[in-house]
Amino acid sequence: MCIRQVWNAKLHDINFDLYKKIAKTSFSSLKKLILYGLGEPFINPNFLKMLKITRKCLPKDGEIITTTNGSLLDVKVAEKVAQLGIDSISFSIDTIDLVKLSRIREGSKPSFVLNNLYYMAELKEKVGDSFRLGVEATIMQDNFRDLPNLVEHLAEKGIDYIFVSHIVPYTEEIYRKIVYMTLSKPSYEVIRSSLKYKWNLISQATRELYCQTYGVRTELNAAKIIEKFWRKASELGYWINLPLLFKSEDKTEIINQLEKTFIESRKIASEYQIELSLPELYPDANKRKCPYIEKNIMVVRSDGAATPCMEFTYTHPMYVNAHLKTVHNVLFGDLKRMSVAEVWNDRRYADFRRIRRNMADNVPWCGDCPYSSLGCYFTKDNVQDCYGNTPGCNECLYSVNLARCNI
Repeated sequence: MCIRQVWNAKLHDINFDLYKKIAKTSFSSLKKLILYGLGEPFINPNFLKMLKITRKCLPKDGEIITTTNGSLLDVKVAEKVAQLGIDSISFSIDTIDLVKLSRIREGSKPSFVLNNLYYMAELKEKVGDSFRLGVEATIMQDNFRDLPNLVEHLAEKGIDYIFVSHIVPYTEEIYRKIVYMTLSKPSYEVIRSSLKYKWNLISQATRELYCQTYGVRTELNAAKIIEKFWRKASELGYWINLPLLFKSEDKTEIINQLEKTFIESRKIASEYQIELSLPELYPDANKRKCPYIEKNIMVVRSDGAATPCMEFTYTHPMYVNAHLKTVHNVLFGDLKRMSVAEVWNDRRYADFRRIRRNMADNVPWCGDCPYSSLGCYFTKDNVQDCYGNTPGCNECLYSVNLARCNI
C-alpha cells in the first residue's frame, strides 16, 4: 500500500548541513515541526541530532511531532528520544492481529514493533507524560473490523491517541480494498432508492429516449427517474455520478459495516478515555478543506524542495474514481537557496493557497461528476482541473477527510 512501491523517486536523507541552515534561519517563527515524510525517520543517521537542534531552534512552546513504523525505536533509542523533548510520537500499527499486520506492513516484525510501543508507553509514565504517544492506523477491507480490539488493547496499554485514515489507492489492486466511496453522501441519499435498477437504469433511459422519437411507450420510465433525482441533487447543490455509483455498489454494504465498527470503537474509546480520531464514511463536496492550508503547513522534501502537501511531493500513479491517473509533483521553491518566508510568500504559492481556502466554490469535485469515471481529460493527471486551476486538487482524498495525515 506504500507510495514507495509505485514511484521512481531517488531515495536519500536530507543533508544535515541543509537542515541546520533551515533550522537556524526559520524555526524560530514556527508553532510546529513535523519530522516525518514518505519514509522511516529513524533510518536517517542524523535523526537524533535533528531532534536536538530542532528543540534548540523552535520557540519554547513549539511542538515537535514524528511518526515511525517502530522497527528501530528500541529501548536505547526510545530513551534518547524522550530526553530530547519530543512532544508527540506515533507508531504506524493497523491491527493487533500479528498475521494480518505482517501482511499489511510487509517486511516488518510485528511483535518487535509492538514491544517497542509498549516500552515507549512505560517510558512515558516514568518521565511524567512529557510527550504524547499515539498510533496511526490505516483501514481497508483486510483490517477495519479489527478496530474495536485495537482501540481497547491500546487503551489498556496507556496510549494517548489513535489516528485513523482510509487507505490511499495507488494501484487498482489497492482500490479494490477501500471501504469508502467518493460520491458525496447527499448525492448517495438521493439516488439510493433507485439502486435496485443498477446499470439497467442507464440503459433503459437511453432506450426510452430513442423510443420517444418514434412514439413508443416504455414501462420503467427510467429517464423520468433519473431526471427526478438529478433535479433533487441539483437543488441541494450536488451532482450524481451514476457510473461510479454502479461500479462501487459492492461498497455500500461494507460501508454500513464500517459505520457500525466506528460506533463500537467510539464507545470503547469513550469508556477508556482514549482519544480516537476517525475519517469520514462518505465525502461531502460542499464541505471540502485542504488540511495543509487550514493549518498553514508547508512540506519540505529531503532535497530541500518545497511543496504544498505530501501528495504533491513526488510524481506517482493513483487509482481514484475507478480510473488511473498520474499525480505530478508540485514544487514552489528550493530551501537550498531560498528562505522559508521567501517560498511561503512566492506569488504562485500564495495564489495556490488563496484558491483552496474556499475549495467548495473554487475547485470541482470529480467524485460527483459522471465524466470522471468515463475517461474525462481533466482526470488523467493533476495538471489542470475543469475550472482552470493549475495544478488540480479535484480528486484529493485528503480534502474530504477520507485520507488523512497526522499534522
